[in-house]
Amino acid sequence: MYIIIEAIIPTFFLVGLGLFMRRSGLIPENSWAGIETISYWLFFPALIFNSLFKANLQAVPWGDMTIALVCAIVVMAALLLAIYPILKNGLSVSNPSYTSIYQGVLRWNGFMALAIVQKAYGNDAMALVAVAMAAMIPLINIIIVAVMAIFLSEKKAGFKPVLINIAKNPFILASIAGLAVNLLEIPLWDPIASTVEITGRAGLASALLIVGSGLSLRAALPPSKGVWLASALRFIGMPALTVGFAIFFGLSGDPLEVLIICTAVPTAMNSYVLAKKMGGDAPLIAAIATWQTPLSAFAIPIWLLVARALNAG
Repeated sequence: MYIIIEAIIPTFFLVGLGLFMRRSGLIPENSWAGIETISYWLFFPALIFNSLFKANLQAVPWGDMTIALVCAIVVMAALLLAIYPILKNGLSVSNPSYTSIYQGVLRWNGFMALAIVQKAYGNDAMALVAVAMAAMIPLINIIIVAVMAIFLSEKKAGFKPVLINIAKNPFILASIAGLAVNLLEIPLWDPIASTVEITGRAGLASALLIVGSGLSLRAALPPSKGVWLASALRFIGMPALTVGFAIFFGLSGDPLEVLIICTAVPTAMNSYVLAKKMGGDAPLIAAIATWQTPLSAFAIPIWLLVARALNAG
């Protein structure tokens, strides 16, 4: 528990700093749009690309891990689509809010997972998180961008506009490029690799600051039904599906536990920027990310205890 809390504390510090910087006027109101734009088009893609192209995919059971994760993601994505009529008609959830709930359930903070795994399992387990990134980032981004293109369009979206939105999304392009360079073993000139790495370092910090800048007490307090629904599906549904599929495909030990951590961390902070750029409910996803961060400190240890009990049995 202490290791997980220790990894989460810096996240809170940066979110709080972003909130302070906006409320205090230290950064002018009209400057935040520029920070969001450069993060969306440069910092986040560099971070994603750098994580994937450096991953060691040969030293881990990447096949079984990938299949288990893909199955869990696809089932949850289908479930979220299936409950859309209930949310819209029964709970009066708007389309922008629905897409934010969708992001809050499917997206994951891979960089928090990296920090937790490094502290708990050491550097040797980092390749396991890299496999999770390789499996989850492209698939989740394609699903979410497609859903947002469909549900946030003013008119009924056709197949072609959805494909165009997917094809030009910088997160997806960075994911595909990072995997291609890794799998094809394309050498990168060291100055270029270093430039990408340095640029990517700004991604996580800017994501947390941007989320903090978008927070408001009215959005986060008290937590809305959207926050509770996204958090319940995130911390109960996603880990449960992952554990089920992982055990079915024969995973145990560190690979199983790392998969649990990856599906029980809070939603990714870059969800807020994507919601802003594509017309989603940005305050809702900011509130979801804020509440999920402390909740994950309880969810992860509980699911790890469940996994160890299942392994022992």
